[in-house]
Amino acid sequence: MVAITARPTTVSAHLGKEGQGKVEARSGARVALAAMARDEGMTPLELMDAALAGCLVLSARIAARKFGWQDRLEGVSVEVTHTKGEGVPSRIARFACDFEIRGDFTEEERRQLIAESHAVCTVGNTIERGAVIVDVEPE
Repeated sequence: MVAITARPTTVSAHLGKEGQGKVEARSGARVALAAMARDEGMTPLELMDAALAGCLVLSARIAARKFGWQDRLEGVSVEVTHTKGEGVPSRIARFACDFEIRGDFTEEERRQLIAESHAVCTVGNTIERGAVIVDVEPE
């Protein structure tokens, strides 16, 4: 039997009058928030790219298990690069995902792993299909 552990899904960002901000997950993970290129930490756009890359590598491992190829998967890396859209509103128009799948796979099997990774990646599916953003009313 598999034990499923729930992880909190709430993340908050904090920024004072001066200095650098931070992003903190209820799970305890923390990242410095970079407002300027010279700042330590990650910018919000880097965090978005990281979320997609992270979700895709985890999804590739899930895909390998689904196909019964987990023993052949030696590792997977995904590099995500975004391109900003033109005009208003400010947004990302395109994400380019460069997969490196290590292990004994044919090119067709690599394509299958990549396609299945995209199919199960919650972050990628959300970006492609959109989500509703709502503000919580103060109590």
